[in-house]
Amino acid sequence: MNGTIQKIEISSFNCEIYLPEQYNVSDEKYPVVYVNGEKDISEIMNKIELHFKHDCQSFILVGIESHNWNSDYTPWPAPALTKKAEAFKGEADNYLYKLIYEVKPFIDENYRTKPEPHSTVIVGYSLAGLAALYTLYKTSSFGKIGSISTSMWYDGFIEFMEANRPVSNKAKVYMSLGKIEEKSRNQRIAKVGDCTRRAFHILKSQLSVKENLTFELNNGGHFMDIPKRFEKALLWLMN
Repeated sequence: MNGTIQKIEISSFNCEIYLPEQYNVSDEKYPVVYVNGEKDISEIMNKIELHFKHDCQSFILVGIESHNWNSDYTPWPAPALTKKAEAFKGEADNYLYKLIYEVKPFIDENYRTKPEPHSTVIVGYSLAGLAALYTLYKTSSFGKIGSISTSMWYDGFIEFMEANRPVSNKAKVYMSLGKIEEKSRNQRIAKVGDCTRRAFHILKSQLSVKENLTFELNNGGHFMDIPKRFEKALLWLMN
């Protein structure tokens, strides 16, 4: 990897900050990608760097380690998936508040960023992807959203999308899903395919720029080739 990674704590979150190779030898300002829940961003950036100066603009990436996935990335409480699992606490609004009013301002004040919404991206995988998509309905701070292999089965989320409108209908949204993710023995998770397709059609009717929305199917299940799926999302969002 040609760029550098810094480790820092921001607002009680352990974060990794990727800076492009040219960051320290120029006065250029960069777009920023915020990644929910990722504490090791090197795998993602190893793939993306190969595209810089070709089909992807350089950017700063901030990986934010979650305190608790079942709390930070769920919009409201919901039952656990299994009897032995932890229930979902629904504290995404608290996480989003810290991200918007504490983490993002710190990054914008201490690094050369382009702070405008069209240069600010949020992406996430699984429940973290759900939280990324949730921001579309809560704030205009993020003009680009990557919702990767998202837990669209989450109780009530489709109904939430239908009952609300994006804060900005010009946002750019990438969605993806593994082809066999819906072949789950868990009845709630098995709804993910139908829910993701439904979410895509809801967004298609809510966003004003149709080219700003895409949905991609990937081979495999939920845990297959995760860095590659991030790569696809970021290349589309940052092209």
